[in-house]
Amino acid sequence: MTLMKRRNFIKALGAGPVAALSAEGLSAPGGGPKPGGEPAAGVSGRRDPRVEVSLSRLRWNLSQIRNRVRVPVMAVVKANAYGHGLVGTSKALEEAGVHSLMVGKLQEAVALREAGIRCPILNFGPFDRRDGGEIIRRKISQSVFTEEVAYLEEAAARLGKTGSVHVDIDTGMGRTGVAPGQALPLIEKTASLSHLKIDGVCTTLTEDPDFDKEQLRLFLQVCAAAEAKGISLGRKHAASSAAIFTSSEFALDMIRPGITLYGYYPNARTRKEDSLGLKPALKLTAKVSFVKGLAAGEPFSYLRAFKADKDMRVASVGIGYSDGYPFLFGGKVQVLIRKKRFPVLGAVTSNHTMVGLGNDREVQVGDEVTLIDPDRSWSLAADDLAEASGVADYKILIGLNPLLPRTYVE
Repeated sequence: MTLMKRRNFIKALGAGPVAALSAEGLSAPGGGPKPGGEPAAGVSGRRDPRVEVSLSRLRWNLSQIRNRVRVPVMAVVKANAYGHGLVGTSKALEEAGVHSLMVGKLQEAVALREAGIRCPILNFGPFDRRDGGEIIRRKISQSVFTEEVAYLEEAAARLGKTGSVHVDIDTGMGRTGVAPGQALPLIEKTASLSHLKIDGVCTTLTEDPDFDKEQLRLFLQVCAAAEAKGISLGRKHAASSAAIFTSSEFALDMIRPGITLYGYYPNARTRKEDSLGLKPALKLTAKVSFVKGLAAGEPFSYLRAFKADKDMRVASVGIGYSDGYPFLFGGKVQVLIRKKRFPVLGAVTSNHTMVGLGNDREVQVGDEVTLIDPDRSWSLAADDLAEASGVADYKILIGLNPLLPRTYVE
């Protein structure tokens, strides 16, 4: 794997072109550094879509998780921190005292180190021999489950350093990980390497409550066999967000919450129970770029997909599926303008979303349009939109274009 240069990658994680980088963050278009150090868009249009993330809500969600499960937290910030912005979100979580961060790609881990993140970072994604030096130099923990662990030993020996690994055991998820029957030999081999330290062992649960118990049994069986041989395994971890609500037995030595950190529950049951009082942290806004009248029967959009059933006004909003606003939202969800709800009409296109205004005469060009709102009184949080459209809240959040400007507020 060829690593993208620091400047280019951090551009991609933030909000487009940047003029200068610093550990403290960048100046936003309106002047002044952006809280959290997230890259800013030096030439972002004033009517372009924007993401706003509440730091106080992130901290609230973290504290609620900690109150329920009193073990260290490895915060999952893969996929651009579920759309919330990798660097800014990770800085806020590190300042709030999370034990470590988990990413899904090596480039994410490198970007965090370049941004000044110092806490442990686990790369749960793939690597090859050419990545070994980067992983060791950056003090990145790497999940391992094959003989490729030798690549890290080679790199660490060459650099005269000690690397950190977490052995990933596949107890039934079926994606990656060493099979339980082959796990003990791999753990023994890894433990014998003089330049690597096992800082953890982990597995991924399927979120089937009954099968998860069998997975936990298999996982602990392997761990017990390794410990009986005198091998230190570091922290054992298996629980993602869903397992937090299943049983405390899944917490082990550390938990890996993802969606719950950002204010959402992992499934319909836990959402209905709302046992943690989670607070969504992300707001998505855009601007009205054009307002026009349509006569009854007049069409618009590709293939004239929508026809007005009566005389009406419509607003064109400068956001589309290229920004991560889902195509499937067309005709199914609403937006908020001037504290009034209006329906999205027809199909969402690449750069435009059409909103029906009825006979409203107040909406004007330049008005702010709220598309995702953490204030649940408007029923426009990501899970509300998911229920209306059939697009999962995970996909709504993760799908937000990394190039959208992101700001962090209290």
